Amino acid sequence: MDNEKNISVTLKQQEDSSDEVILSLGTISKQIKKYLFIWIVISVFIGAVITGGVLAFKRNTSTSKITALVGFNYSGIESGLAPDGNEFDVNKIKSPNIIESALTNIDEPLSYVENVRRNISIKGVIPSDALDKISLYQSVYSKGGSAALDAVNSLLEIGYYPSYYIITFDYNLAGIDLNKGKKILDGILDSYQDYFFKTYGFNKALGNSVVAVDYKDYDYPAAVDVFNETLDDLDLYIQKLQRNDMTNFRSNVTGYSFSDLRAAVNTIKSADLSSLSSYITINNITNDKEQLITYYEYRIEQLERELKVSESKLKSITDSIDAYEKDKLLIFGMNDENTENSYTQASKKYDDLIEEKLEVQDSVSRSKQNISYVKDRLSALKENNSKKSEDIENVEQRLEEIYNKILNIINITNTTSDEYYENIVFAEAYNILVPATGEEPKVEIGNFIMPLLICEGLIFVVFAAIIIFSSISIDSNKRKDKVNTAEQPEVTDVKQK
Repeated sequence: MDNEKNISVTLKQQEDSSDEVILSLGTISKQIKKYLFIWIVISVFIGAVITGGVLAFKRNTSTSKITALVGFNYSGIESGLAPDGNEFDVNKIKSPNIIESALTNIDEPLSYVENVRRNISIKGVIPSDALDKISLYQSVYSKGGSAALDAVNSLLEIGYYPSYYIITFDYNLAGIDLNKGKKILDGILDSYQDYFFKTYGFNKALGNSVVAVDYKDYDYPAAVDVFNETLDDLDLYIQKLQRNDMTNFRSNVTGYSFSDLRAAVNTIKSADLSSLSSYITINNITNDKEQLITYYEYRIEQLERELKVSESKLKSITDSIDAYEKDKLLIFGMNDENTENSYTQASKKYDDLIEEKLEVQDSVSRSKQNISYVKDRLSALKENNSKKSEDIENVEQRLEEIYNKILNIINITNTTSDEYYENIVFAEAYNILVPATGEEPKVEIGNFIMPLLICEGLIFVVFAAIIIFSSISIDSNKRKDKVNTAEQPEVTDVKQK
């Protein structure tokens, strides 16, 4: 049988599927791998740009400043006066010598002095009564009208002197860290306290004057006079402290009261100086008798002049007291009684006059005693015709002993008065109410989390879209290729029989 070969072409019409979207998970996986590295790089870059931009505009929410509060409480501060009656200058707190003392005490270099001084500011706190007045006049001014001008004038006339001060130290500008800044500011406030007490609390001139005078430059009787005058001045100083003391003060350091100090001074005068003076006078112990006579005569004239001045001053003060009219208060009767009573009230001016009178009376009394004392010595010196004594060595030894006793009692007096002024008179005069307080500056960074999430989300969406659309495109192309292949005619060989 002959084979017969037939060729047939079969055209298979496919259904129209152009609207179908074909997406393969395998293709998506391949596209993710393809774009993953690019996605990570761009995401990191955008995140860094956003974060860096926000940090570039960061700002501090707190300053690098330390603050402290000090208060003054003594008679006169309400008028802007220091304890000595002069104008009070609070800026002494940041004076170079105070800062140097503070840096020395806390073992910090003195090179900080100028930077610290420039970056300390002092601001007074307005007293409550002045603040009330300011608020009242401001309220009147805000309402306008005819009273507004009066309110402005009243505001201009308001004067006040603060007794509380805020001390501010910008440690960052001074090139110092927080802890060191606190230490320095506290040291400055402590050093100013020492300065305040030394300046206004007591008088060391007595001790300095004795040290400055060398008794060996004088003849023996004159040296005794120098010691005697020093002890008189010291006794007057202690006596003034004693009159002002209402607490029966006794020092915890020295153990002395003011009565004890006066007794010690008088003991040196009566037991030591008087004995030595008598010995010198009786034995005519002098380096130059004629010169000593001249000195005594001059000394008498000088004391008599001082006596006349003191007596004149005493008379003036006494007349002022007699003529002084105390503050008078009137008390009217209650109900229907037509009674009227009055009484006088002491004033500070009157009390000051009494205090001054007592001091001048003491001066008059001492001048009279000294005049009588020097006259007696002059008379004894003229009557005594003996030559220079052989007991000079004994006199010089006793002078040195008395000198050391005087130095000792002066030091004890200064120490006792220091404690008295610091703990009694000026106990509340200067107070560090709030020590140095501050904290590290807090940095506020803008909210970059939300912008970062939004940008990263957009990047994710963009790349997801790219991956999806590229996957769809690839799968669609594959599908088209299959369709085109399927539309080719199928050729079938037909065997011929």
